[in-house]
Amino acid sequence: MVTSDEQERHLCVEIAIVDRSWVERLPPAPGGADALPVTLSFDDLELAARDRTAVTELGYVVVGPAAAGHVTDVAHLLVGPAAVERHARWWRALLDLATRVYDLRFGPVQLALRDVLAVHLDHRANGTAATPLRVRAPRPPSA
Repeated sequence: MVTSDEQERHLCVEIAIVDRSWVERLPPAPGGADALPVTLSFDDLELAARDRTAVTELGYVVVGPAAAGHVTDVAHLLVGPAAVERHARWWRALLDLATRVYDLRFGPVQLALRDVLAVHLDHRANGTAATPLRVRAPRPPSA
């Protein structure tokens, strides 16, 4: 659960990972000391192992897989208000790639994403993932 006013203003951006080319469309993370790093979690260990290096080279901080309960593979990015306000071009490019954007000011959203947020917020609090990296059960093929 998000606990501080500053974190409540964050947005959680969800990106569907349909194929390996998603990383090529991901804009480089905004840099600078004026904003928190943009953290990114995958919904399984295999995706993290495959794409971790590529997203890290783009400037994102990978915080590990977090169970999201989606039918398709996804990545979640926790984005602070300073990044949105100061890096409008990056934000627009990220929105073009996003499947959904969740506003964390709303309690039901925080509850629905609590496992995802826990990984991001624990990393921000003490530099670690909230849960160990794990392999999820295989998904059935989609129709």
